[in-house]
Amino acid sequence: MKITTMMKIAAAKEQAAAGVDFSPRTGALCPWCEKKSRIYRTLPWEDATRIRYHLCENGKCPLATMRASIKSIEMDK
Repeated sequence: MKITTMMKIAAAKEQAAAGVDFSPRTGALCPWCEKKSRIYRTLPWEDATRIRYHLCENGKCPLATMRASIKSIEMDK
């Protein structure tokens, strides 16, 4: 695997840990493959924010292979 690919995977994993946007319509997209990810944990609302944790189900995605958790943040507007 090339160094640049490994750096891109590391950046995607960091983005997944930091949090991606959650949309009630489209859900949360994997930062690597941009496919909808499956929710496995939803935390209660805290003020106007709700945190969810997802796993990518795309078998060809490195984040799915590593079983990296994807954090999503939903804002109540």
